Amino acid sequence: MKRKHLILPALALAAALGLSACSASGQAAEPGGDRGTPVAGGTLTYFANTEPPVWDGQRIPSLNANSINSSIFDTLVAQADDGTYRPGLATEWEISDDGLTYTFTLREGVTFHDGSPFNAEVLKQNLDRPLNEPDLATVSTGIAENTVVDEHTLQVRLSRPNAALIHAFSTPHWPIYSGEVLANHSAAELAASPELSIGTGAFKVKEYTKGSQLVLERNDEYDWAPETWEHEGPAYLDEVVVQFVPETQARIGALTSGQADAIDQVPPLNIPEVEGAGLTVLEKDNTGTPYYIALNPNLAPFDDKNVRLAFREAIDVDGLLEGVYAGVYEKAWSTTLPDTPPAGSFDETLVDSWGYEPDHAIELLEEAGYTEVDDEGYRVKDGERLTLQWYVDSLYQQTDQRQQLGEAVASSLKEAGFEVVRTPFDSAAYTAELAKGEHHLSDSSRGFADVGTSVFPFTTIAIPSSNGGSGINYGLLSDPEIDAAYGIINSSLEPQERIDAAKVVQHRILDEGYAVPLYVPKKIVGTTDEVGGWKFDAVGYTDTFYDVWLQQ
Repeated sequence: MKRKHLILPALALAAALGLSACSASGQAAEPGGDRGTPVAGGTLTYFANTEPPVWDGQRIPSLNANSINSSIFDTLVAQADDGTYRPGLATEWEISDDGLTYTFTLREGVTFHDGSPFNAEVLKQNLDRPLNEPDLATVSTGIAENTVVDEHTLQVRLSRPNAALIHAFSTPHWPIYSGEVLANHSAAELAASPELSIGTGAFKVKEYTKGSQLVLERNDEYDWAPETWEHEGPAYLDEVVVQFVPETQARIGALTSGQADAIDQVPPLNIPEVEGAGLTVLEKDNTGTPYYIALNPNLAPFDDKNVRLAFREAIDVDGLLEGVYAGVYEKAWSTTLPDTPPAGSFDETLVDSWGYEPDHAIELLEEAGYTEVDDEGYRVKDGERLTLQWYVDSLYQQTDQRQQLGEAVASSLKEAGFEVVRTPFDSAAYTAELAKGEHHLSDSSRGFADVGTSVFPFTTIAIPSSNGGSGINYGLLSDPEIDAAYGIINSSLEPQERIDAAKVVQHRILDEGYAVPLYVPKKIVGTTDEVGGWKFDAVGYTDTFYDVWLQQ
């Protein structure tokens, strides 16, 4: 017996799971009130804070790339605001009772930007990629084989049940490329340039200047928007010019002077400046993991639980967030963020369960043998200073003033006797450096609207390899209890089972001192009053420019 789905309201994979996603549906974000009736035409100039390091969504789950790719690529299914899934490039799908076989019926009449047709064979090319490229982030999806049934039907067979497969197919992490592109270009070429990002979406790439800007133009042939959007047919905007401007004041200056219609990543301390200029600030909390510090328990002194807990209790998270962000960012209490689906996954009992305890931190260090203090004020054990190596991905330190926060955390830890050395690495080398296991600390955040992604970074299978790969377990943590809980989260179709397992992981991480949650990331966008139709996805990032319009 098979279950057939057009809207998928009853299956635990969808509404029952309450899954949301950084998907092809979004939540309107217009706190400034009614912008009026949408009109077609115009060029939107958008200043992004960073240029994506990789353009291929299957390779690295980069939210910066997703914010652009979701306008270029359509997704196989689309997610509505109520958590159900609607037709996208697939008009319907059936799932076998054992959860291992998915049969997708595909939309007819869809073409890629290069004029080639979308069909089952092309979809197979895209879904076969993780079978042939083991370093893709999508390898973890569990696809074992894809079979073309006919021109508009594809069967996907899994090696194991995956409770979040439909969810994954609703996100930009699965960009569906033209078959011509996949046949004639290497994976490295796809990753290096958006000029090969040829999809079926509402916008297509017109120009790209590395290090400077990307220009998107409307796809006038677009006539297959999911019903989750606000209109049908082509996008409103003629063009979108995305400029990559890491300097905060340059972005804000461009917005206030009218050079930009919208800017990404308004720092919290600059919100009054933007609002004071009569402009609009749009905010949306992320789901997934918070910004957190991962501790490597395999390397001394963090092989001692007391030292790990002392490290956490020596950090005045509230004070540092107030100083760096003026309280705009809220403290994160767990490695799973509030509102991460399914509803209830975040364990509210962890609120106020830990905090800044400097005296107790000293007691724990002394129990661990750090009873002496050297001339510079650092704790010492057996003649060895309590020194920690903090590896940093230099690209993402531009986000949310994380460089400033990291330096403040490192400096404040001296009071407890920790010496913290922060070492930046280029993004291309970062994961490979972590795989060597010579670091004590690393930091990360993962925006994704499913609890599985908030647990995956702490599983053994996510430990990075020496050649980089897609491993995101930056603390190199291997804990059987967490692995077992993730197995339930990843395979069960019962929402409560996934929720209960997620809570086990959250407690385990905090009880053992494997990570220090810092803050709840949020998307903060500034726009002029001429911008209407702006949307955020469930993960808290800009979804697509499809419904965005400009007052003329």
